[in-house]
Amino acid sequence: MLKFESKVYSQNGEDGIISYIFDQIGTTNKIAVEFGIGNGLETNTRLLAEQGWQCYWLDAEPALHTEPTVTFKQTWITADNIVSEFEHQEIPKEFDLLSIDIDGNDYHVRAALKDYQPRVIIQEYNGCFDPRTEYIMQRNDSYKWTLWEKDFGASLLSLTKLNDDLGYDLVYCESRGVNAFFVRQDLNVFDKLTVQQLWRPLWWASRV
Repeated sequence: MLKFESKVYSQNGEDGIISYIFDQIGTTNKIAVEFGIGNGLETNTRLLAEQGWQCYWLDAEPALHTEPTVTFKQTWITADNIVSEFEHQEIPKEFDLLSIDIDGNDYHVRAALKDYQPRVIIQEYNGCFDPRTEYIMQRNDSYKWTLWEKDFGASLLSLTKLNDDLGYDLVYCESRGVNAFFVRQDLNVFDKLTVQQLWRPLWWASRV
């Protein structure tokens, strides 16, 4: 999928990969949920919002930019409150895209959403850990990532095992080693490759 990476608003070519995946599996309700959007200028779903998708954004920071089809809530996300946030927004149990990037408790929040079945999931992994290493950051609801800190989030192997248990196949990791893409197993038309085949190192890890 490398040739499909392209950036409009995403950080690492995710815009192109999202487009390619949905070209292959189709869309349903065109609902996307993203948390960890920062100020809203550089996100995985801003382009979708411009294309008419209904997007729900959650972040602890205020959003400097939203689109008319975006519902934004400023909130601190935890594994305890994420389901109630979904319920409050009346997000359906099945929707097209979920993107998780909160630089810390990502694994625990993903596990809390086990009853939701998005068709595609984009999830930040910690590419400081090699593809054979299991690592899950101990849950800490007050955690805030500090620049260049390496012990955050979860390794790709640990996230892949979790998502596999929840019915998802790992299909791609973008070339900068930040985000992994998972497709629901009943929809997956892509080759199911191993963590070892798809893992990419986090681009800045060797510099610090």
